[in-house]
Amino acid sequence: HDLKHQMRNILNNKQVDTSEINKIEQAIDIYDSTYKTKNEALNIVLMEKGLICKKNQIELTCIIDASKLSFIKDNDIYSLFGNLLDNAIEAVKNLEQSKRVISLQIKNSGEFLIIKTYNNYNGKINFVNNLPITTKEDKDYHGYGLKSIKYIVEKYKGDLSISVKNNVFNVDIILLVDKNKLESDYNLRNS
Repeated sequence: HDLKHQMRNILNNKQVDTSEINKIEQAIDIYDSTYKTKNEALNIVLMEKGLICKKNQIELTCIIDASKLSFIKDNDIYSLFGNLLDNAIEAVKNLEQSKRVISLQIKNSGEFLIIKTYNNYNGKINFVNNLPITTKEDKDYHGYGLKSIKYIVEKYKGDLSISVKNNVFNVDIILLVDKNKLESDYNLRNS
């Protein structure tokens, strides 16, 4: 609505104010960088992280079927996907341009929801209890992202697998879809 109004003013006045054009271009960039899924909480996370990626010249590719995400609480979606993407952004943002790539995939396979992320990284990753140890110097305030992811996966009775190979960091999550929750959400929306 605001974009239409601003464009109408520019056309009616036949004047081009470069600051107004810049505002319109920024608004269009934000709209273009958003992902539209069937889950509003995921859309918010993807918009925020997508803008961060754009600012840091990071390629974020998403292949998403969010049709069965509704059994996960919104705050858990924010935390799960926010932490997954924050960790990936942190790992790639200082790499050379061609290696700044993050992939997020969400798909349904029968009764399972499969979530996969991968990104490039540089350096050595050490693991303790199947989780990487933070590379940040201030370990008291870092290293909680993957612990939070693990907690959420366990909360929904899922499985988390983290692996590294050829400087690619992979996170694989499998969750059993709670069909009762899906059915109740569907009934609430359609009643």
